Amino acid sequence: MVTPCLNAGRFIDETILSVLGQAGDFEIHYHVQDGRSQDGTVLRLAAWSERTQGRGLPPLCRGLRFSFNSAHDTGLYDAVARGFSALPVRDGDVLTWLNASDRLLPGAFQTVADLLDRFPETQWIGGRVARLNERGNLVFIEDVFAYPTKTLIAGLHDNRHLPFVQQEGCFWTGRLWRLAGGMDCRFQRAGDFDLWRRFAMHAPLTVVNSVLATFRQHTGQLGSDIASYHAEIDRSLTKEATALRATVWDEYRSLSSPKDLGGLARCGYVGPVLQYVETKHEWVCLSRFPFALR
Repeated sequence: MVTPCLNAGRFIDETILSVLGQAGDFEIHYHVQDGRSQDGTVLRLAAWSERTQGRGLPPLCRGLRFSFNSAHDTGLYDAVARGFSALPVRDGDVLTWLNASDRLLPGAFQTVADLLDRFPETQWIGGRVARLNERGNLVFIEDVFAYPTKTLIAGLHDNRHLPFVQQEGCFWTGRLWRLAGGMDCRFQRAGDFDLWRRFAMHAPLTVVNSVLATFRQHTGQLGSDIASYHAEIDRSLTKEATALRATVWDEYRSLSSPKDLGGLARCGYVGPVLQYVETKHEWVCLSRFPFALR
């Protein structure tokens, strides 16, 4: 697991604690890649390193390793790539990154471990969209819906056409990371969007009807400039990809107004959702649409 950060002193302790406090039957190697912060973040990282190496923070899992590095980078996604390159990533490993103001929820790692064991064909998993305000209050949890492979590849999940894929709470295998080619460091804002498109060419995104992580909205964050995010998406798409996006969007809209559920399913506008059935005490995989059914 990687956290990229730059001058993240306000929130970095909360983020790190949400990772190191994960309890269950797994091992964690957590690397924080800092971009030469000047606000005391590096001192905080050094303190966490001392805690994890001594007895100040006993692990709640089978094994815990914490590492960090501070070096110049070209942006968020370069830091993510540098972070993963510092880890011994194998095909069977489970990867994720968490930005330096966001939080994992308790039990997130064990939930993912259990689901990947129960559904071994799954290579990419994500939870429900959830947001914190600046003070850390949980203020929003989105309804559960699917992200069809067809709409992901077409680049429709940009929040202009269909909802974003929340990066916080997305987990994937080392094999998928390798097949997709890892992070494209040329991106400054929409690197996650690009990564999801490339992931979708190899594996579906399986959504868990559970909150695994939360995104914190706060002043000064990179994602607040949504216009620049969309502009970078549009620049990144080839002429053929732009045409595909328009074609798939037109087809989706024609089946959605009014909603033709049978037509949407036949044309591939469905995706896998994992639902826990309390009466059976087990998770089941269902097929759902890219919108909530009420």
